[in-house]
Amino acid sequence: MASKSRKKRNRRAVRKGLKQKFAVGLSVAVLCLCAASVGFSLFVRQTDGNGRSRALRLAVENGSGLTGVGGGAAAALGAMGIDVVSTGNAPRSDYPESMLVVRRRGGEVRLLADRIGCRHVVEQLSGSADEDATLILGSDCVQLKLGLELEKGLAP
Repeated sequence: MASKSRKKRNRRAVRKGLKQKFAVGLSVAVLCLCAASVGFSLFVRQTDGNGRSRALRLAVENGSGLTGVGGGAAAALGAMGIDVVSTGNAPRSDYPESMLVVRRRGGEVRLLADRIGCRHVVEQLSGSADEDATLILGSDCVQLKLGLELEKGLAP
């Protein structure tokens, strides 16, 4: 009898230990994700003329021909710590691929491009631009790492 109860206690202890290890592992994973998110928002910054750092200012333009993706992209970028200063439609709605257009020097636009999976970064500097860069969403926008999804019934 004593050996059966000892075996039961050992099994319970093993299960309890596995549950605790799983909980600790899950907690560490969540902490790492949170730290990565905060770290990313600290590095995607713009340095002004006085050497002060601020959030990257971005305009989002929908050139995909798909309805509603600009607002979704703006919300996802805002959650990353990006200051989205404007959203709207691009001059055309037939861009095949998304691109980041750099408007001012000094920002970490390429880091942002890597983070969201945007393969095209173009430099068009403008002293009068309010934003540091413009994200033009192309028809590949659902493939960007922004969590965008097509509504049912819309063809890509």
